[in-house]
Amino acid sequence: MQRMSINGLTLYFGVEDQDTVAQIRQACEKSILLIQEHYGLDTPKDCRVYIMTSWLGFMFHSAPWPWKILLAVTLPLWAIRAKRVWLLAGGWEQRFGQRRAVGVKPPRILRLADKRIGDRFFVSRENVDEKVQSITCHELTHAFTSHLELPTWLKEGLAMVMVDKFFEEPTVRYETLEVFERSSDKHSPGGQQKLRIGDEDALVDLYARGYWLTRYIEETQPGLLKGLLSRRYHHDQLESKIATAYGKRIEEFWGEIDEVLFSHFKR
Repeated sequence: MQRMSINGLTLYFGVEDQDTVAQIRQACEKSILLIQEHYGLDTPKDCRVYIMTSWLGFMFHSAPWPWKILLAVTLPLWAIRAKRVWLLAGGWEQRFGQRRAVGVKPPRILRLADKRIGDRFFVSRENVDEKVQSITCHELTHAFTSHLELPTWLKEGLAMVMVDKFFEEPTVRYETLEVFERSSDKHSPGGQQKLRIGDEDALVDLYARGYWLTRYIEETQPGLLKGLLSRRYHHDQLESKIATAYGKRIEEFWGEIDEVLFSHFKR
């Protein structure tokens, strides 16, 4: 496997994917600058990006040696979920202690992915090179924020809003705002909840809530998230600080935010 240094991180790739290297290098360079500018986050000390051609290969190539042993021993516990994620995801981020590993599928494999959820959620991009750039930016944002252990809605929201900034246009379908019309939830989506891979509706709802709420905070309270990302908070404390910035108690904030978001963004 070959490697290339890019502004503090390392890109790993096989000979068969040389044609994808330039796209991912450019996406990494632009994403790093945007993440640093908008969120004030430095590149992790040990951050690696892989052109990912198999879920098993990515996990074992990217893990430090002690983790490789653990992964091998526990393989039956995580392999089934990894296989399911592989069918749906264009890439993913994995944390191994201090190491951050990002995997991005090359176009030849990305074309084979299950697109059902993506078609429901993201603005269609026929250009596969742009899809590779989008995935790279999204997963790098996860790598830069993983040490903060953010609530899932904010973790995903930051990554999607960063992709908006990358392309300088919205990348999530406007129709996903409908989640706030049909929702009966009037409380926090929770902490670091695991994505429910088998439940498409739940995934779309979680991603939509994260995207629109993060985008709303960015638009109405510039600098708030950048300040909150300067240190690690428990998710209850972080959400309380967000509510306080809007002059609300946490219960009031979650009780009212669906209507606020729908009114703010509706055309």
